Amino acid sequence: MPSAFALVLAVGLLTPAAALAGEEPLPASVAAELDSVAAICRDAGGSPVTEQAVKRADLNGDGHEDFVVDTGSVQCNGAASIYGDREKSVSVYAGDASGGATQTFAGSSYGVKLESAKIWLTVSGAQCGKEPAQDFASEAFCERPLAWNAGAKNFELAPVGTVRMIE
Repeated sequence: MPSAFALVLAVGLLTPAAALAGEEPLPASVAAELDSVAAICRDAGGSPVTEQAVKRADLNGDGHEDFVVDTGSVQCNGAASIYGDREKSVSVYAGDASGGATQTFAGSSYGVKLESAKIWLTVSGAQCGKEPAQDFASEAFCERPLAWNAGAKNFELAPVGTVRMIE
């Protein structure tokens, strides 16, 4: 009979890297999205590597771990181009006291950074407060943080004045 730990690994709620780091299993909602992202790779005949795809931190200051699912951090061995070469989906889930999590942001970005319990998305054009460029090579890129809206209980892009332009 396999151990409970082995079963958690087998159903994908805890990656081997997370297990070694002593992290708790992912909430069902986060695990389901991660599995959906990985299925795109598997359906193309690839082998998904998801150890870097979920970032954890208390992002809204409520004392519960929150989760960021970053498709751009998923590797697909055997079908490397399956996720494309542009923006990738990113979702944020607010964790709760029962070990669950509710999606509080869904969008796309060219990259995701976690700095001091703040999420920064790499975005372009109007999301940076700039006019869209005529072509992708001329586009302006920036890092823009997400901010917690306590009233709406969701994450939103912070005001344009908070962006860090990428030169």
